[in-house]
Amino acid sequence: MANKNILVVFLIAFLGISLIVTIPIFTLSSQLSTYDVMDETDDSFIYAPSNSSPIEKLNIYAERGDVEIKYVSPLVNYFAKIIVIIAMSGEGIAGKSYLDYFSVDWENTSTITTFSMELKSELEQMEVLSLIKNIIIIAYLRADIVFDITVTVIEGNIDLNVPFGVIINNIKLNINTGNIFYDFNYCIIEGNITGIVNEGNIGLKTYNAKYTQKSNWNFTLDAGDLTINISQNRDLGANISGTAKINEGNVLVLYEDNSPNIGARFEIPFGNHTDIDFPQCLYYPGATGWCSNVVGFHYNDPGLDLDLGTVILTSLDLLENRVKNYYDLRFEIFQGSFTMDLTNIN
Repeated sequence: MANKNILVVFLIAFLGISLIVTIPIFTLSSQLSTYDVMDETDDSFIYAPSNSSPIEKLNIYAERGDVEIKYVSPLVNYFAKIIVIIAMSGEGIAGKSYLDYFSVDWENTSTITTFSMELKSELEQMEVLSLIKNIIIIAYLRADIVFDITVTVIEGNIDLNVPFGVIINNIKLNINTGNIFYDFNYCIIEGNITGIVNEGNIGLKTYNAKYTQKSNWNFTLDAGDLTINISQNRDLGANISGTAKINEGNVLVLYEDNSPNIGARFEIPFGNHTDIDFPQCLYYPGATGWCSNVVGFHYNDPGLDLDLGTVILTSLDLLENRVKNYYDLRFEIFQGSFTMDLTNIN
């Protein structure tokens, strides 16, 4: 009888240990069987009409991901081509496509070509976001076609590169969280430039861009920094005006012109939380007086100890009415700094 009891206890213990070992192994095995890595590229979004409009319109909306705008040879047989590159990994994605997680809308038959990509509403957002490793949306545009471009991203970055000889019309880039970067290199701009960021930075670099008519630059940042890098050695073709509104952040202007036909005027009103040494470009660290980085500019003296004054920096050639065209930009900074550096100025 005692031997039977010992045998029963042994069997129970053996079964218990087996379950303890087997269940985790089975669970892990089940999880591994659905774990996978997805690297997918979708290049099926093509806009190739038989005839072109004077100005084509392209809208891109992405809930997540980085958007890159690039130009390609006029010899391609399309006006615009969008490629989605996405990497995901985790449990439950084995055998699935990115289209199981995202709704993609591609409208290429109306007057506005539109690409939209967002998470499917019926899915648990946080679970899907944990699977996403990288999303890149690249728009390839034919270099001889003039576009109006509007891009909206909820979380990600936007990079716009306009190369030599390309003509572009209006540009509007909008991000909730992320950064915007414009790069204009010897291109021709016929419209306005707009950038809106809720949380993130805006950078604009322009090298010898030319304008066919007056252009407006308008930037709005709630929390983030604005950097404008201007290098202009040929005629602008038209005047550029604009306003940058920064709620909390810093502004850096890098300015170079080697032409007596080009001038600049920067207006910087005092914000409600402006330091006594604002704008910082007018002061040596720890002392008052001219900084070498604004030589070539005249500035007014509004009385830096007065509330809500305005500093106006005007290039001497513009002040003497010797220029053909000029930049006229206003920077409204509620809380932050304004600095400027001159590489060269004539």
